[in-house]
Amino acid sequence: MTGLIKAEMIKTFKRRTFWVLTTVLVLLTGFLAGIFYLLPRVIDDQGGFFEIEKPSAYIFGAGQVMGQTWFPLILATMALAGELATSAWATTLTRNSRRGQHLIARLLTSTTAAWLAVLLAIAVFSIATFFLAGGAGEPDAAGWWDIAWKALLVQFTWVALGLAFSAWLRSVGPAIGAALAFSFVEGLLVLWEGYREVSLSIHTSALLGSLSVGGFGQILGDLPSFRRGLIVVLGWSVLGVLISWAGLKLRDA
Repeated sequence: MTGLIKAEMIKTFKRRTFWVLTTVLVLLTGFLAGIFYLLPRVIDDQGGFFEIEKPSAYIFGAGQVMGQTWFPLILATMALAGELATSAWATTLTRNSRRGQHLIARLLTSTTAAWLAVLLAIAVFSIATFFLAGGAGEPDAAGWWDIAWKALLVQFTWVALGLAFSAWLRSVGPAIGAALAFSFVEGLLVLWEGYREVSLSIHTSALLGSLSVGGFGQILGDLPSFRRGLIVVLGWSVLGVLISWAGLKLRDA
């Protein structure tokens, strides 16, 4: 199992696509930081605009990065769907008794890669916050650790969901398309009050805490409690893993 994980890790970091996606994520994060910190200064004289101040700005920035769900979804589909498209790997992953080990290896390696990239992007946003945001103060060591483990859980959840689409669709293009469509629709469904009780997006925000930054406020009402947010996000994680395993085991049964 250890050898399998090591091999998958090497394979992941050797993929040029991983580094391209990471670069896009970092550049997008810098662009978002510019919008939130520089744009208000430009248009302030024409009616005012919200301002994001420290120390809340650090948590806000982490939330913006974690909201880039396309990154772990694409990473996960590349890790599984691409290999399922070949006959040799499809046989190994769907018929071999070690399919569970293969799935766990891809889940852990994709999650680790996505987490490291997200931490880099959070660092970029935090640097911009340090120099450009108003206010004073920053998270202590415990606060940064709090951000880090929550980012890990969020990446794990979306990677598991990406693997679920890959396990059933068995092709990179359709898997990426379906996964991104799900992410988009899931975000829109927060407007439906009945869905908010299980919304992954809302309960991810609950992990970071209730924020009332500038003009954002609580558009959708109060966030769920941290405990409920953790339970719901973990539930989505388990669901993704179960659907992934079922896809590898049952689709060709």
